[in-house]
Amino acid sequence: MTQIQTLRTRAPVISSTELEKDPHGVFRRWRAEVPVLEREDGVCIVLRAADVEQLLTDPRTKQIEGADYARMRGVPPGPLHELVAESLLLSNGEKHRRRRGSMSHALAFRAVEALRPFIHDLAHSLIDQFEMDGEAELVSQFAGPLPPLVISHLLGAPPEDASAFAQMVYRVSPAFAPMLPGEDKDQMVAGAVELTEYVELQLAAAAAGSTQSLVLSDVLTAKLEGELSAAETRSQLSTLIIGGSDTTRAAMAVQVGLLLASGAPWRRIGNDRELARAAVAEALRYEPSVGSVPRFSLEDIELDGGFIPAGRLVFLSTLSAMRDPARFKNPDVFSIDRQDHARWHMVFGGGPHRCIGEALGRMELEEGLMALSQRLPGLRLSGPPPVLQGYGGIRRGPELKVSW
Repeated sequence: MTQIQTLRTRAPVISSTELEKDPHGVFRRWRAEVPVLEREDGVCIVLRAADVEQLLTDPRTKQIEGADYARMRGVPPGPLHELVAESLLLSNGEKHRRRRGSMSHALAFRAVEALRPFIHDLAHSLIDQFEMDGEAELVSQFAGPLPPLVISHLLGAPPEDASAFAQMVYRVSPAFAPMLPGEDKDQMVAGAVELTEYVELQLAAAAAGSTQSLVLSDVLTAKLEGELSAAETRSQLSTLIIGGSDTTRAAMAVQVGLLLASGAPWRRIGNDRELARAAVAEALRYEPSVGSVPRFSLEDIELDGGFIPAGRLVFLSTLSAMRDPARFKNPDVFSIDRQDHARWHMVFGGGPHRCIGEALGRMELEEGLMALSQRLPGLRLSGPPPVLQGYGGIRRGPELKVSW
């Protein structure tokens, strides 16, 4: 009895306020002592790399269903609820297969690789707009515009749509944060309404044959064949727009800031694709734009020195796991020469729920980084490097001022 009680000792409870203030410090402090923390609302946060990797595909967990997530996070009824409840990100089994399958062809490696020339030219065209200024704010002038412009291209939409739906995305994406910000709820709802209306217009245009888009064509085919409901169709496209616009923006800015602050060989990156890929991988490890992956515990789970009760929302903290000294040498050091990256980068999740947009996200980060290095070899920080805020879900960062 004593042994069982020891194994099932409740995890240390920590407040979301403390986590928001210094997530790396909190995780560093606790990771060596316990494998899991419990937030004040009962959410379990898994800290260690080995446990995170195991639970990504462990049958004792599942991806939390969208309707349950919406209820647990207090998402109000309406378009925002539909977006969350019907998303491929928050589904399992056959439902997940149907939803993911509707976009898997358009986002497969070969299809995405065909976009490389477009993304290369797009990155350079954005730099054209500020190269002669000698200074820039890279989030608003480069890292922010590039991903939505790629998404608008995928949707067959005009480039001018990108800035409009990007603003919708920035309002609605906190719905996927670890805590639903009460003060932002009206903004999230308004953003979801606008995004849903935009998606409906794109679907109608594609159905009428006035736009050409492999993504829209595949999703419409899935709907016509009964694979997707109307609500699922809207949600999958909204999810694509959100995931493709917001996470890459933060990752792009932070990787540039880290490279410039660390003394990495900035000038070489533009002419060395392997070095650029290494820089992208290390920045995603060191300061990921997505800090955790949600799961739901189907049964009691015992970890080494910790315990997750059945029926809990679980955050698999990639933010903590990718700074775990049991997995990475000198984990708190940013180094693009690192040799201990896993073949499958943890930031993109694992198993059937691995990020469907991984190939596209990596390509945007690589091409954007190489373009900046080629065109602005003397790039330097004009202020502090950006520090991403938050400990889970989609993280956010401040502006990034640079000069050359």
